[in-house]
Amino acid sequence: MNHPGEGAAYHVARSVVPGALIDDALRLLHVNLLEEGASAPRLADWLWSAHWFPHLKHRQEILALAEALPDDWTTGSICDPQILLQFPHVGPRPEITFHLDQEPDWADGRRYLRIVGVPLTPWREANGGLLVANDGGPAAVELNPGDAVMMTPELAHSGGVNTTGSIRYGVYLRWLEDGPRASSISAPD
Repeated sequence: MNHPGEGAAYHVARSVVPGALIDDALRLLHVNLLEEGASAPRLADWLWSAHWFPHLKHRQEILALAEALPDDWTTGSICDPQILLQFPHVGPRPEITFHLDQEPDWADGRRYLRIVGVPLTPWREANGGLLVANDGGPAAVELNPGDAVMMTPELAHSGGVNTTGSIRYGVYLRWLEDGPRASSISAPD
């Protein structure tokens, strides 16, 4: 467990998600682009909302990523998966702004138990991979497809700046404390 600050921590598990599940998720996204395309306005909506392919987040290819995680990483009530893409950056290099994930309104005061990132492509500092705030400044958490990172909700984090020519892909999964309005997700019929 890495401890960047009081109460905030993250843990990396290497090679916990089988390569076939990573490939299935990437295939889902790429086939969807091939079949439906993506207009500039649609891409802009996804970029600014930080939710790519929102219509695919409940597909089995995405949900299977959560099922592959260690059991103690999946307790509580799972929230909607978040598919993220980070394209190569253009323009002036922005300053990194760290954030804490905010629980959805429907959580009724329940707090996140954990946030788990699953890279579908390598996450490196150069391609805008996960950065966590610590006493020495931003620290890159470099991950490979198949790895996973579990963060406490108190961990300030951010994506970096993608200075490469490749798109960085990932899925974030979050679990809330159990409660009377537990969210359930499942693959569409």
